[in-house]
Amino acid sequence: MLFRWIILLLVGYLFYRFFRRFLSSPKLPKRKPPQEIQDEMVQDPVCTVYLPKRQALILHSSNGIHYYFCSQECREKFIEQAKQQSSS
Repeated sequence: MLFRWIILLLVGYLFYRFFRRFLSSPKLPKRKPPQEIQDEMVQDPVCTVYLPKRQALILHSSNGIHYYFCSQECREKFIEQAKQQSSS
């Protein structure tokens, strides 16, 4: 008697799995996790804050060096300091 119940439960489980596969909605392909935006961190020479390069204000100097700033105020302070150093 116990053997019959085990067989009946096994057959019922197999039918359940079989019909569940065909009656369920089609599975969508798994999405790849979004890739992180890799952005270089640059340092503001005036206030020494690090910020992503894509958010920084850029100043190109005459000798080919790029300076990156967190704000317009820091950029203007840097330009004023450079003028004071060049005049003295």
